[in-house]
Amino acid sequence: MSAKLRIQDGNPVWLSPSIVPSKDIVVSPNSSPSLATINVNSNDVFVYVKVENTGTLDLGGCTCTSTGAWAIPSLFQGFLANPTATASQTRDGATFSASANGDSLSGAGINFWFGLSASGRRAWAWSPDGRSFAYAASPNGPDWFLTIVSLQNITRSDGSTVLKGHVAATASGLFAGSNPIQYWTNANFGWAGSKAVVASGAYAGGPGWTVSLACPEAPSPNVWENLFPVFPGEVEWALLVSPCGSVVAFAPKRLNSSAPPQTFFMVSTATATETQFRKNNAPTSISSTGANVSMTTTAHTANGVTVNTGNGTTVTVDDPDCTLVGGGIIIRVDRVKASTLPSANLGVLPVGTAVLGILQVGKNSWVKVPNQSGWANQSEKHWCLLAQAYTVDGATIPRPWNGQAANPPPFPIINETCAQRNIEISP
Repeated sequence: MSAKLRIQDGNPVWLSPSIVPSKDIVVSPNSSPSLATINVNSNDVFVYVKVENTGTLDLGGCTCTSTGAWAIPSLFQGFLANPTATASQTRDGATFSASANGDSLSGAGINFWFGLSASGRRAWAWSPDGRSFAYAASPNGPDWFLTIVSLQNITRSDGSTVLKGHVAATASGLFAGSNPIQYWTNANFGWAGSKAVVASGAYAGGPGWTVSLACPEAPSPNVWENLFPVFPGEVEWALLVSPCGSVVAFAPKRLNSSAPPQTFFMVSTATATETQFRKNNAPTSISSTGANVSMTTTAHTANGVTVNTGNGTTVTVDDPDCTLVGGGIIIRVDRVKASTLPSANLGVLPVGTAVLGILQVGKNSWVKVPNQSGWANQSEKHWCLLAQAYTVDGATIPRPWNGQAANPPPFPIINETCAQRNIEISP
């Protein structure tokens, strides 16, 4: 395992495409900033630096501090089964209204029409953090259609945005009720933390237990679905949500010793796909040994989660919410007159620094570095931007170069965490 960062060099080396002076306010992960012309009076030109995590360790600082036992989903509380029944609930300025003429959600910037449920079977709930509203309805009883509406702008894991009052996720299915009158109830739906809604129940199309996980922060398609085989009296499944809500674990409860072996697995709410358990950053698996399964996060670190496999036996795995090292990533930009190259160690002027909170393995990010010292050109228009990346802790990835030292060494262009770009600063 190793921690690595890279700022890509250019061809030629002094024209790195990962260092771009720009006036853009925001840059999405899937685009590049537009190049800006710089003059000595520019006060709206930033420097964007693209940083890549090319190592095998996720870098950064954890943004969630919650620890403790992984909880089961919070079941929907709102429920109606009669087409003529009415209800009205308000939370944080948003109002849900149910009537015989159709159901709706309203509020400042929100005007959403769910329509009419001919069967009258409806269930609903706000997310625990109040950022989303989930609504399930059925036209005939066993069918169900789930809609999650954003109550605030939601940024998905791919950088796209779901605007307030718009659909963040949908799902549908078919449950088998215990009799033709009951069908499903609100107990078939629950918020898994605030990052997913789980719908589960007996499958109407045959034997099995069907589960759907709708994840508003995942890119489209943002629903994970599975049909589990049924082992009556032998295996049941517990759904457990991590304290920060980044994953939902499916924990098999082995009810007797003759039950077929089953393994734990997880689904990421950021991607709506299955993700592996890891131990010291290496993939691992967990098998059930009994009925009393549980998971507890003790620390946001490697081996920070204790898993009770069902009979009191415990194993530890890495925390999937936040197993990160380095405490954050610092991006620093300096500049020197191009005439000082290739050593770039004379007359160094600071541009600025910025901090990137989290950068996972294989990911990259454009980081905006503000210019805190202006663009005075000292009567020389040819300059070079020098960018470097290192971790806050100073140890995981040390700072490679200190241009503010009394006698700075040459800029280490061969270091992957360093790159340069020549620019012009016009009078």
